[in-house]
Amino acid sequence: MNDTILVTITCRNMRSWGRQALSQHWSMAVLGTLVFVFLTAMPVLILTYFFDSEVMEKVSNLYGILVSGPIALGYTSFMIAIFRRKSTSAVEVFYGFEQFGKAFGLFLAVNLFTLLWALLFIIPGIIASFRYAMAFYILADNPNISIMDAIRESKRMMRGNKWKLFSLEISFIGWIFLAALTAGIGFLWVMPYITAASVGFYEVAKGNLRPHREIQDQQ
Repeated sequence: MNDTILVTITCRNMRSWGRQALSQHWSMAVLGTLVFVFLTAMPVLILTYFFDSEVMEKVSNLYGILVSGPIALGYTSFMIAIFRRKSTSAVEVFYGFEQFGKAFGLFLAVNLFTLLWALLFIIPGIIASFRYAMAFYILADNPNISIMDAIRESKRMMRGNKWKLFSLEISFIGWIFLAALTAGIGFLWVMPYITAASVGFYEVAKGNLRPHREIQDQQ
């Protein structure tokens, strides 16, 4: 039987941790987020703008599928380093491409499992998305872990914690609304803020920060 740490830290405290981690690194965090957005969106926008055809739409969609995993892994690794106050730079966002196979495979597996649950009904799909939410954090922390082990570890960590992570993300709704009013530019600050707070959640769930009472894994 495995023990799962129940995250009881308040959302307010986790947001505070995120701000503290970013306090001396906002410029670097914004630059890394800009790299993330550029890698994610710019090639797709260029392809669809200059080559307005069905073929180019398929090419841009394929690009999105291929790079989403590596970019997510790189950005997660970058933000974990900032949270832990380790030496890093915006270049670390490219790190995911060094683990392209695992990052791509994890992206496919997580989305496939989430889709299968969503086919049952939208609520199981949403729950599944939180069940696998820590998979990229786990892979970033342990590059040698297998894809399925990362997924299983995320499932274990999230037992009893899905609502807490949902509450944390919802607590940023005001910031997201304000960022939307700036034509999206504000997301360059809001995104690292949300991610840094989520790293704090991960650190507690993993047992690295102020572990709380544990619940026994009954499955």
